[in-house]
Amino acid sequence: MSNPVTPFRNNLFASRGCDIQAALEYVDQLATASTDPVAVQTAARVLLNTIDSAVTQSQGPSPVEEALFAIIDKRIAVLQINTQVEINASIDDWMDNNLRDKMMDILANEDIDDDISNWMSNNFDITDYNVDDAIESWADNNLDEKISEAINNLTFNVTLS
Repeated sequence: MSNPVTPFRNNLFASRGCDIQAALEYVDQLATASTDPVAVQTAARVLLNTIDSAVTQSQGPSPVEEALFAIIDKRIAVLQINTQVEINASIDDWMDNNLRDKMMDILANEDIDDDISNWMSNNFDITDYNVDDAIESWADNNLDEKISEAINNLTFNVTLS
């Protein structure tokens, strides 16, 4: 929602920030101390500008606050990047200095040959593959064609003497 007081704001006059009470006191001070209508008009404009600022602030962050939020957001982003870089560096450092030793400790109690053999027997079994049937199937599907191709590609030279 837009501020209904903003069209009456005049930047030639000051404001008291968002302190409406201070602006009213300023109006009272000039109204009682002066008979000059320009002074009273000035005080009224200061009051109006102050009311505009107060209404604007009540609707959301001021431009100054927006700028501060932007600065804070940038600093947080930089901090997050720096923290992530530090974490990555720490992980890299630990891995460089400890990973090999940790792996060797783990593998010291392992029999790699047995592990490979167990894995092979669990995941690759030659009896799962019927080689004879595979060869016979290939021959049934391809042998006639291959023989015909070989015969068709034969060339003969006949020499008569």
